[in-house]
Amino acid sequence: MASTTPRSCPPVEDRVAAWKRFYRRENKRPLLGFFLGSEYPIPRYAHAAALPDDRPVVPDDLDPQAHARDEAALFGAHEACGGDFIHAGSAYWGVPWCEAILGAGIRASHETGSLYAETIGGDREIPVFDEGAPWVAKAGAMLDALARTAAGRFPLATTRMRGVADLLVTLYGTEHLITAMIEAPDEVHEKADALADLSVAFARYQLERIPDFHDGVGSFYYSMWAPAGTVWHQEDSSMLLSPDLYDEFIRPRVERIFAAFRHNIMHFHSTGGYLPVAPVLGMKPTAVELHRDSGGPSAQELFPRHREILAAAPLLIWGALDRDDLDWVFTKLPPEGLAVQVAVESVDEAQEILSRYGGSDA
Repeated sequence: MASTTPRSCPPVEDRVAAWKRFYRRENKRPLLGFFLGSEYPIPRYAHAAALPDDRPVVPDDLDPQAHARDEAALFGAHEACGGDFIHAGSAYWGVPWCEAILGAGIRASHETGSLYAETIGGDREIPVFDEGAPWVAKAGAMLDALARTAAGRFPLATTRMRGVADLLVTLYGTEHLITAMIEAPDEVHEKADALADLSVAFARYQLERIPDFHDGVGSFYYSMWAPAGTVWHQEDSSMLLSPDLYDEFIRPRVERIFAAFRHNIMHFHSTGGYLPVAPVLGMKPTAVELHRDSGGPSAQELFPRHREILAAAPLLIWGALDRDDLDWVFTKLPPEGLAVQVAVESVDEAQEILSRYGGSDA
């Protein structure tokens, strides 16, 4: 039986060196780490318990210093899990920041543990990015508080960056967006360009406030060390589109956003409709993250997709992987450019997984 003697994290310098090998696809074993606790943003952060649920959330409802304390506590908890990952702080990722900057009402649901944006309406003008706008300034204040609290112990990162498809859904609503793409394509193209510009500006605003951490930055939620200038992206609502609609309205904007930054990591879910993995791989991402979604395909079922990604880019597999998933991933996939982050409920669970699958040389 594998030993369950508690194992601490390697020194930060050693973990950063392992991540650098990961991006070069020179690691000799998969990097292994953990996501501890709830994956929903309200129960995950103590300060979020005070968010109102009887009215829209406004910037003044967010306390940057309280959030920074919560991130520091999460860093400590994840260090106790052991492994290769390094918990990072960001402006509170539970907030749909890009939607809020657009002017959408933001609601907190303590019942589900999530925050969500209300649909705005397709006739809304896309604002020009303004550093003095209340939601933008609040994101900056959160990064400033985090930098002071982290004091070099853990990295900072850009927050959840909702993609152009996601923001178009916020503007139009899902059904109306598809109709608008067909009946008013010029209007949708114009708004998509403006949304891409807004996304680039907001990401740059954050990167300017993120201090260097061993020549790099962190990653919200996923605890990967990443090269300096890395931005995380997602386009979850692309799964609602056909490949043709994606190619016409979304793909050119993703290419434009990727071109604006030195390094880009793209997030995908493994369930749903259209998954534009091949187009994104053609954009040469720094890495790709693919969820092992609850109730979705197993690691064995995702094997062809994992191999497709690994043939072109480093891959992070995230999720509540069970024993069968882990056995498959650690025996069937090549280790070079592979990282695995397991969602766990306790430090003991993390330590048991680490003792079974973790190695001493990455």
